[in-house]
Amino acid sequence: MTGRTKLLVPAAAAVAAIALAACSSASAPSGSVDAGGSGSSGGASAFKGKTITLIAPDAPGGSYDSYARLFAPYLGQELGATVNVENVDGGGTLDGTNQMAAAHPDGLTIGMVNVGGDVASKVEGQPALHDDVTKFAYLGQPAVLPNALVTQSGTSAGTFTSLVHSSDPVAVLDIRNGIGDMLNRVVYGAFGIKHKLDTGFESTTALKQGFLAKDGKTIFEAMSTLYPLISGSQAKPLLVTGTVSLPTWRNALAGVPTLDSELSKVSVSAGQTKALKEANALANLSDDFAAPPGTPAATVTALRQAFTKAAALPALQAQAKKESLPLAFISGPTAASQVASAESNSSSIAPYVK
Repeated sequence: MTGRTKLLVPAAAAVAAIALAACSSASAPSGSVDAGGSGSSGGASAFKGKTITLIAPDAPGGSYDSYARLFAPYLGQELGATVNVENVDGGGTLDGTNQMAAAHPDGLTIGMVNVGGDVASKVEGQPALHDDVTKFAYLGQPAVLPNALVTQSGTSAGTFTSLVHSSDPVAVLDIRNGIGDMLNRVVYGAFGIKHKLDTGFESTTALKQGFLAKDGKTIFEAMSTLYPLISGSQAKPLLVTGTVSLPTWRNALAGVPTLDSELSKVSVSAGQTKALKEANALANLSDDFAAPPGTPAATVTALRQAFTKAAALPALQAQAKKESLPLAFISGPTAASQVASAESNSSSIAPYVK
């Protein structure tokens, strides 16, 4: 299923509510700019009174949607603008990315990008990807979001190693495009695991429903999607990628091996090892904020500064903790450098994603 949902997040109203909840005084959080834009400087002042559309390329409740809604009111606070979150769900995040990329590059339409999945789509040569992700103006990344490979609880696959040595093909449920799809293809392919991909799912909600209905044996998705299943004993984790920072997630993944640790246990070729390491690196690149290609440098700088300031606000950090969203903000320039590096090394995954 695909669809579009809009949520208006007026900066002034959101900031007022935040301040009221944070304390009884009328003072704004330390280091912030009031919703009217007083205190804005440089390029940020150009956004005063404007409306910014922030595209989340997934359905409400997904990780992109969650981070977009987390940052929207605080970004509006820093820029003196109104930030509206628009969900554009479809194509494994490609529909939303393509809409953002095609927008007028004036900073008034920005979005979240599934970089790892989009790089894999580029390597594969998918016509559905309409632009080169290295051309986007990256504004920052909320955190590295870990991904996990899980199987049905109570199945014979007690460990990832047992999955590697399984004589029966593994029924893998998958959303075409995206980080999970890339990880499924590279991990199963490079480790030589017999498998069959079912890519007939358009959203994480549908994927979870299919998994719970036992339409397949495994899924590979972000921990924000999988944690409820793991904590509820509805899924058993076999492998994890990325940094697991949240204590609740660490407890849920206690004893679960990482992709790097499994490489030391299984005999694979140098090419397979390189592909797996690159898949691991690409998996760390998701949920990035970006602006369309051609956005003026001064506008990019103003947006980057606003995102960085917003991420440092105690109120935003408290809200992230409340929502169990990892937060370890990566600046726009650093994110851009990581994307360029990952893209330049992406040819190693080609045998598995094409």
